[in-house]
Amino acid sequence: MSVFNIVSIICFSLCLLMFFYFKWYINKRTTESGLEEYRKELKKMESDINAVTDRNLQLIEDNISKLKMVLEETDKRISVYNTEREKSRANETLYTSLGRGIRAALKTIEDPASLQQERQAEPPQQTAQTPIVQPAAVQPEPPDVKPLTKQQIRSAIDSLIMEGLSPEEIASRLDISIAEVNLAINLFRRK
Repeated sequence: MSVFNIVSIICFSLCLLMFFYFKWYINKRTTESGLEEYRKELKKMESDINAVTDRNLQLIEDNISKLKMVLEETDKRISVYNTEREKSRANETLYTSLGRGIRAALKTIEDPASLQQERQAEPPQQTAQTPIVQPAAVQPEPPDVKPLTKQQIRSAIDSLIMEGLSPEEIASRLDISIAEVNLAINLFRRK
């Protein structure tokens, strides 16, 4: 016998031995006791998954209820804002109408010809004349100023930034909010 034949016989016997060992091992693991172990493990995993799912569902439901409360609060705030805005509009129209009435009264006081006509139309009631009160210094109404465009405001803010003015001074000069000035400053710095 040659060495080759001896080595091949040893390899064949080793393979046969391994085959029978693995067959025995698989049979041992797949018997009822082994399968019962796997079933217990699967049931435990299933219960863990169910517990985690229930916890996640509860968290989602809690978040949904919180979100509903936030939405309700937001709706309330929006309705309050709308009512305040309507009140503001009503006040603006009231102030505008009051301003027109005051301007009309000042114009009649300033216009002596109209006063003469009114005096002639009225019957004399008293012998003593009532003095006419005229305002000390009546400033003429400013002419209607067209609002600046966004581009004009932006360029004005940029030039005032270059001069080194603070956001409050820029806002007061241009009659805009400080938030708008801060936004423009941030955009200016990004250039």
